[in-house]
Amino acid sequence: MGLYSRVTLRMVLKMNKFNKKNSPDQPLVSIITVCLNNGENLENTIKSVINQTYSNIEYIIIDGGSTDNTIDIIKKYESKIEHWLSEKDKGIYDAMNKGVSLAKGKWIIFMNAGDEFYSRNTIEQIFNKKYIGFDFIYGDCEIIYSKDFSRIQKAGELKDLWKGMVFSHQSLFTNRDVFNKYQFDIENIIGADFEFIFECYKNNFKFYNCQIPISRVLAGGLSDTKRIESILSRKSTVNRFSKNQKINLYYLMLLVEAVIKLGIKKVLPQRIHDYFLRKKYK
Repeated sequence: MGLYSRVTLRMVLKMNKFNKKNSPDQPLVSIITVCLNNGENLENTIKSVINQTYSNIEYIIIDGGSTDNTIDIIKKYESKIEHWLSEKDKGIYDAMNKGVSLAKGKWIIFMNAGDEFYSRNTIEQIFNKKYIGFDFIYGDCEIIYSKDFSRIQKAGELKDLWKGMVFSHQSLFTNRDVFNKYQFDIENIIGADFEFIFECYKNNFKFYNCQIPISRVLAGGLSDTKRIESILSRKSTVNRFSKNQKINLYYLMLLVEAVIKLGIKKVLPQRIHDYFLRKKYK
């Protein structure tokens, strides 16, 4: 355990010494990293953020009270981080809400430990134009399955959002004004991000598809490892707005498919599973 993680659960927030501000031509972009005992992957995420060619960035890290080397890594790059804190929280969505409460940027994006921007000039590519009247900007995502296998997942159509996320949360910039109306529901421990986005969509918030890759994420996130729970959570959210046989049948089939896939994955060697995955997305 590093020295700083032993000293206190809550670290004093650093004031924004860079004094960065929003401007019409170059909006301030707040990047929030949420982490817990993931020092192994955190450093790559930090490098991906601080090496962006877009200069008007505010970086915030919210740690859930890590006991590994996470705090030591944060301290290593502290001069590049506007705010960071480490304390126990009520889960990932509580930590995300904390990050939002500190953010000053016109646009906010979550890039959690293990996630990276697709390229060094990703944010510059996005904000080389103005987005007047839009609440969300989203794009594609590269999913990394192993060191030698990844694929680009194109963002889907918003009309299909009732089926589940049509873009990766790490490939979504949210206008700060949206968070003045909504926060992540910390009681929804597995699907609050989908609930947040779906509710905004149903309430006619404006989305813009930039049609370029924004993030690179590791496969096996919470929605993958707890697939059944994730499906049920999404269904519950969708049913709040509309209930019909089409929705119920779709989610029933999705559950059956998930159960079958989980069973196959348990009996198949990993190399065979990876082989079929490559064939599927070739």
